[in-house]
Amino acid sequence: MYPQINFPKKVTERWLNRAFAPLSDYLNREHPEDARNIMAYMTFMYNKDQRFYYRNCITNDSIVLDQSGELVSCGRESLRYKFEYPENVRVDRPSKEERFVHPNVTRWMAKSLNKKTEVKYGEEVCIFLQELWGPFVNFDFNDLKAGYPIKRAQTRYCLYLYPSEFLTKIAIQFVGDEIVERRCSYSEYSEYEKQARNLNDEGWQVITVIREFLDRDLDQFRLYISKAVDLAEPRDPISG
Repeated sequence: MYPQINFPKKVTERWLNRAFAPLSDYLNREHPEDARNIMAYMTFMYNKDQRFYYRNCITNDSIVLDQSGELVSCGRESLRYKFEYPENVRVDRPSKEERFVHPNVTRWMAKSLNKKTEVKYGEEVCIFLQELWGPFVNFDFNDLKAGYPIKRAQTRYCLYLYPSEFLTKIAIQFVGDEIVERRCSYSEYSEYEKQARNLNDEGWQVITVIREFLDRDLDQFRLYISKAVDLAEPRDPISG
């Protein structure tokens, strides 16, 4: 029998190993050649009523094991790990003047971005909020903040957004063209890398956004966002 697993205040590697032990053991026993690949897409949901519930973060299908690690149910798509996406699929997007933008997107940008930031990042932020993040949060941006989440340093080469009331540590990083196109010095690039590294060290999942990502297959980008949200660590209740 595996021990009962409850959600801790802070997720640790030890807790993750315990939470995923039943699934890992089952996959290594029943699907040894594919176990590692399958595990990369699985999330632990909860341990309730002597059942372990896991979900595939791409297909959203579930597998359930009992407290002894025996299979209870397994959705047809729950263990899928091979996904094929068409290459070089570009988004056929109307011009800025012609496309619809949700009023909440427009209001948030007007309230949260100054003129300089709007000029540099406005188009990418608008597309991201309208087509990706907006549908994810039902276009409710009341908790969306512009700024570096851990307030450790100035951020000259990126714009950071983060949902302040999310229960997990999610940050959205819009990378400046000078970094993407390497029109910067070594010290400037090192500073950019340090900003991202500091967030990772604090347990934040960083969703990186550049224009090329927004002009390619958005379905794949949505899967990337979903995976990042699922993998994010719980936020400390007393932190911002």
